[in-house]
Amino acid sequence: MSFDINNSGPGVSDFILLKDLSEDGLLQNMKKRWEDGFIYTYIGNVIVSVNPYQPVNLYTKDIIELYRTNDTRDLPPHIYSLADITLRTMQYESQDQCIIISGESGSGKTEASKLIMEYIATIAGKNSRQITVEHVKDQLLNSNPVLEAFGNAKTVRNDNSSRFGKYMDLQFDGNGNPSGGKINTYLLEKSRVVTQQPNERNFHIFYQLLNGAEPELREHLKLKESAKYYKYLNETADDIDDANINKESLNNIINTMNSIGISDKDQLSLLEGIAAILHLGNIHFEPLEGGSNPGSKITNIEEVEMAAELLGIDSETLATALISRSINDYAGRSKKAIIVPLDVEKAEFSRDALAKALYSYLFDFLIQKVNDQINSNDADDTQKHVIGVLDIYGFEIFEKNSFEQLIINTCNEKLHQHFINYTLFSEREEYKRAGYSWDTNFYFSNQLERSKEMFQLIESKDKGIFALLDEECLMPVPSTTSFLNKLDHYHINHKYYDSCKKTRSRRVSKIRSKSISNGTRQRRSLKAPMLFANNTHESEVITHEVFWLKHYAGEVDYSINDFVEKNNDTLHSDLVFALYSSEKETFRELIPKSKVAKTSRVSRTPDTLGMQFRTSLANLMKNVTSKTPHYIRCIKPNTTKSSTYFDESLCLAQCRYLGLLENIRARRQLPKYAVPIIQRTWRSYRSHCLLNGMKKSVIESGNDWINIKWEKEPANEKLKEAFNNLKYIYYREMAKKYRKNITPERKALLDWKLSASMLFKNKKKGYNESVKENFVKFSSKSDLKTPLIKKDAIQMTLPVKKIHRRNTKKQVERNFVLTNSSIYILNNDNSKIKDMINLSDISSISTSPLDDNIMILHVKNSSKGDLMLSTEERNATKIISVISYIWMLGRKRGIQIPIDISNEINMKCYSQNCKFVFREADKLNEASSDNELHTNIKPTNVKTRKRAKSIATNKFQNESNTHKRNISVSGGNYNTISRIHS
Repeated sequence: MSFDINNSGPGVSDFILLKDLSEDGLLQNMKKRWEDGFIYTYIGNVIVSVNPYQPVNLYTKDIIELYRTNDTRDLPPHIYSLADITLRTMQYESQDQCIIISGESGSGKTEASKLIMEYIATIAGKNSRQITVEHVKDQLLNSNPVLEAFGNAKTVRNDNSSRFGKYMDLQFDGNGNPSGGKINTYLLEKSRVVTQQPNERNFHIFYQLLNGAEPELREHLKLKESAKYYKYLNETADDIDDANINKESLNNIINTMNSIGISDKDQLSLLEGIAAILHLGNIHFEPLEGGSNPGSKITNIEEVEMAAELLGIDSETLATALISRSINDYAGRSKKAIIVPLDVEKAEFSRDALAKALYSYLFDFLIQKVNDQINSNDADDTQKHVIGVLDIYGFEIFEKNSFEQLIINTCNEKLHQHFINYTLFSEREEYKRAGYSWDTNFYFSNQLERSKEMFQLIESKDKGIFALLDEECLMPVPSTTSFLNKLDHYHINHKYYDSCKKTRSRRVSKIRSKSISNGTRQRRSLKAPMLFANNTHESEVITHEVFWLKHYAGEVDYSINDFVEKNNDTLHSDLVFALYSSEKETFRELIPKSKVAKTSRVSRTPDTLGMQFRTSLANLMKNVTSKTPHYIRCIKPNTTKSSTYFDESLCLAQCRYLGLLENIRARRQLPKYAVPIIQRTWRSYRSHCLLNGMKKSVIESGNDWINIKWEKEPANEKLKEAFNNLKYIYYREMAKKYRKNITPERKALLDWKLSASMLFKNKKKGYNESVKENFVKFSSKSDLKTPLIKKDAIQMTLPVKKIHRRNTKKQVERNFVLTNSSIYILNNDNSKIKDMINLSDISSISTSPLDDNIMILHVKNSSKGDLMLSTEERNATKIISVISYIWMLGRKRGIQIPIDISNEINMKCYSQNCKFVFREADKLNEASSDNELHTNIKPTNVKTRKRAKSIATNKFQNESNTHKRNISVSGGNYNTISRIHS
């Protein structure tokens, strides 16, 4: 599908405008648009995105430019629209923003986050003059494939499923330009390293390494070519040697790491760690023969030796740590170390724990290296703002749901609660601003109550599921049966919890009355239908190994077989110190210092995986709730990745658990108050007549007055007149609403921008570009630390160059300081005042109509004459902002300062009067007299916004002959300043 600016697609582009406000109407509108290639639809300010499962021509640079330069409300729905609103809200309101991308696995969340970052990085740096902007943009976008290689895997739902939560903060400076970024990761599914469900795979990097390693690297890592030789990769039914795996993918990852700035040494360490994990997985244990104490031995010691060599540790130390464990005995006066042999089961558990921990450490190491390259090093955070982008795996229901699914779904419960809270708050505030009381929205109220009860069930400190699981892990012999009995004991009456015991006690009388001949109790099976709306499982068989939770997205059965083992995911001290003894500095640095300190003595119980998850989730929600949220709701149209099949039952279930229909209803409740709002706001006789006439026109045209909606092409002239009048009143009401929400800081900036418009619009080239940039009073390069000027009186500071009055080639660096009443010119170290001009002594300020950076302050009764200054920026934006602020400040003090914009400027230079002529590049060769001094200035390059340093060509006259001196320049267009002696 080709993008058409005038085509918003079939149906309605905003679900709020649906005529048939029902589940079927919502679904049919979504299906119709998706089948025609329109994958985005609004719900007010929320974007609903349906995965197209095919390439679409919607993300070109031309389309980015369209959404940058036009009002997004006049364009078809697009993810760029939300990105643009987010960026401009951050810039104009100086508030941190957050984009939360939610949806099921395979619905397109990762691609959405890429598009958001690409748009913001492209647009935010559009007007920047800093070379670092392109660097930051490239770093942010290039980090994605590396993180996907180490953090994504193939699942039954998605070939490139994110198995970790990624929250990226895009950092911006005071001008709204990207200054850096920071990546935080949450909930890495490290259990995938050692085991995967059927038809799923391990993380991409393992297969990329095996398929793409050059012979020399393969020999160094001691790897074979096929994944079938490695236990951690060959226990799935998936085709592990799939020919579709790109053999160049490893080279692409290495090239990307090079572009990010990760050193060759660190890259090799990452690959050595990955290879070591594969060798660890192949270590095989057998029970010891004879002896009273249970123990185990390693049958293939060569795998231990290869892993140890890659990790830089002693092979005997590693082997001993895998088959035994030392425990400190503090009985008596001295501490004794007791060596406890491990049986085969515990030895395998230790091996897997080391593999999972090592992968987690490597992943954290990679994130740290990426952050080192993209994080802003600017110490001044006072004017920094961020846009956060959260991409985290969505709600999951598999045939077998384990501990990982409980963690993932709990996280999604939190994010859903946050969405409900924010939507409820924003709608309530909308009603309050309109002057009407809030009618309780039962959907949102019920959802908040449901969330409260659900988190009491899961997160309660003494009786919650995670707390009971942690308690069970502390038992001498923990068991899943005991854990399930505790859940039944505390939660058997909870309405969002279900289990075999609860079902049996509730239905025993019902089952007896049916007199089932085969004696088998009927209940839901371990296989739960995926996200179907009416999930009744009365005819399925009871199992004693699961419990059920009724999440917002549907009922999920969790198999408890390995809950205790996965939660008790601790790495004992012998393995920690074995890894810490590595000869390779990189692997020693992988171990957190706190981890080494804790394992030096048994001082506290190690954190379980559940504890780590709760801490990580709390940090995530703290990060998200501190910012203004924007939402993208992603929908998966089918489970077969087809670009033509729209599974209505699947999509309906997703719409239900995302609460889309109720969100539409809540948004649509406000228009029914449109008439009383207009009546209350516009009470004059003219407005009253206008309103009555409009009402009559609408009724005569056969429309419902209360539920009136705008259309681009009204059916008749009467309706057209009514809509135009309503549109006029609506815009006035929206303008009033906007003015009420303007902060004092924002109002001051708008006054400043308005002053610039009054002075320079259609008069000076470069003004249009200045409109898009923030005006900043204080430059970080001119931090004023001097007792010469009272700091509380300072209004503006910036570095400038003072141009010599007699020789414009001579320029001296100075600091420009504007106070309430005067302008100070200080030397470069702010130790001496070189010039001081009262605002009342300024007769006028001159600048050229060209896109340059020069202004001339004309001073009354000055023996030195007027003052010519240039800014560091090589375009007109900064000079426009400075002149506008001086003019605005003078007007507030009752001082009128004329602004002269002309190609020819007269300037007093000591006792002489000089005339400066500003010329365009194509007028450079025009006839000029020999007493002219030319200074060439390179103007704005519109495409790249790069600025070049001033390059001078001087021409002067001796008494006997004319001597011309040229400083060589490279090609390009130049503006010219000519000084004529008089």
